[in-house]
Amino acid sequence: MSERRIKLLEIPQAELESWPMPLDEALRWVSPHEDKVAERVAIFLTQHAYLCCTAHAVSDLEHEVGGVLVGQVRREERDGRLYIVIEDAIQAQHTQFGPAHLTFTQDSLVQLNSELEERFPGKQMVGWYHTHPRMDVFLSSYDIWLHANFFDEPWQVALVIEPYAKRGGFFCWQPGGELNPQRYVGFYELADISYETVVSWDNLEPVEVDS
Repeated sequence: MSERRIKLLEIPQAELESWPMPLDEALRWVSPHEDKVAERVAIFLTQHAYLCCTAHAVSDLEHEVGGVLVGQVRREERDGRLYIVIEDAIQAQHTQFGPAHLTFTQDSLVQLNSELEERFPGKQMVGWYHTHPRMDVFLSSYDIWLHANFFDEPWQVALVIEPYAKRGGFFCWQPGGELNPQRYVGFYELADISYETVVSWDNLEPVEVDS
């Protein structure tokens, strides 16, 4: 693989807006690794975005599929903590894939950037997602390389979905630029479709949100 540094889209970084986290509208889902992961960005995932990613995940159960996560990055107005709101997803086309890898090609980058600008003006790529059919929720060595070279902002995340076992989780940058490939975390499910949960991953547990 090339060692040349690649960016999906260079977006001038304006001063982040301060907003309260939408905890009153959210249900928190936690992973078994939650207490082993250092301070990190808080993740709010809309029900619409969750359903977009899971629908794509089951569209090909023999190969990895993926795309990018679209939304906003903000700071909690009380303590300045970074958080993201994932509002939608763009499926990557023209990828190179196999049973254990996914690669964004140059044509993929053009397509993803074009869709972001046309369909989601003012939004950002806050991360990416891909599947691990019949494997588990982890980051491979190639996944780590891709994340480090394409999604190196402290608020950008990687979502891994295992569609057979109905499992999923997020990987986040930690202080000092650390990224643990085995310890995934959960998210806040943000209601925008139904007041009932739409999350079906059985490796995450719901807990009451402290507002």
